[in-house]
Amino acid sequence: MAETPDGQQKSEAASGKKLSDARDRGQIAKSTDVTSAAVLLFGGTMVYMLGAPMMKKLTDFLRLLLLNSSSVELTDQNIVFYARELFLSIGMFMLPLLGVIMAIGFTAEVSQVGFKFATKKFTEGLNFGAIFNIGKGLKRIFFSSRSMVELLKSVMKMFVIGVVIYQVIAKHLEALVSLAGLPYQMLGSRIAAIGFELIWKVGLAYAFIAAGDWMFQKYKFREEQKMTKQEVKEEGKQTEGDAQTKSRMRAIGRQRLKKIMLQHVRQADVVITNPTHYAVALQYKTGSMSAPVVVAKGVDFLAAKIREIATEANVPIVENPPLARSLYAAVEVDQEIPENLFKAVAQILAFVYRAKNK
Repeated sequence: MAETPDGQQKSEAASGKKLSDARDRGQIAKSTDVTSAAVLLFGGTMVYMLGAPMMKKLTDFLRLLLLNSSSVELTDQNIVFYARELFLSIGMFMLPLLGVIMAIGFTAEVSQVGFKFATKKFTEGLNFGAIFNIGKGLKRIFFSSRSMVELLKSVMKMFVIGVVIYQVIAKHLEALVSLAGLPYQMLGSRIAAIGFELIWKVGLAYAFIAAGDWMFQKYKFREEQKMTKQEVKEEGKQTEGDAQTKSRMRAIGRQRLKKIMLQHVRQADVVITNPTHYAVALQYKTGSMSAPVVVAKGVDFLAAKIREIATEANVPIVENPPLARSLYAAVEVDQEIPENLFKAVAQILAFVYRAKNK
């Protein structure tokens, strides 16, 4: 079981917050062997598929060069021409191969860590003081448990891959010895077949190693991210404190919005009420507004406050329970009323305007 420097036992599984913070710092369970195995297997397959056409292309080029060697002068122009042809012959096969290998490597990495870009990991990497602390760096390289594990993994990989290479070479030893006597037409295909078998078997062995390493990295990451009981308590307090702070900020924001909204009641043309539970203040300016706008609304205590301010400001209050409930449910503050309520609101505004004119 993992321990902290002061001896506390890390017995609790890592919380979601700690895992998220670790991911932001670039601390993710991944195995570089997975990427290497994928590139080796799929890249080797691509080499085998493109190997024969590439060898034929190169063979044809060399044949053309040898046949014309007696009649072609070695001028700068001819050298540039043949060099360009050689690079084009190789490039038409190498560029797709490199593109596929890069895509395989990228896919293998993303399948393990996702698309998260660890900015904290990058900024921490710019700590030049840590970079030039040679003593600390040497101690980390040669004397840490992580270094010993990596050394053992490297030795195991070299041993397994060495055994596979030995078996393939021993199997085809006679064929390899007889390559010198083969016609050049068969030489390329024979080398490609043996090479593909070697790459494929080494790739499979590497894939098994990578699978084991990936599971080990997942286990090690979970162990490293475990928390002590005290850390769990402190994180809970911090999370609760953050939630309370956010709740207070939201409450303050709501109070400010209510205060601003109530100030707009004094500018309203009419307040439509339930009469006690709902209150909706409307304003309509002919020419500048296409429809009446709700400048304030509320229920119960807030509705009473709207009525109180409207009374102080001599804003007409009209009781119409169905319309008040409809306006409250359908329209937010600072929004225009919907078209289906135009007629009912227009009748009330007309009544208010006539009363003011009298």
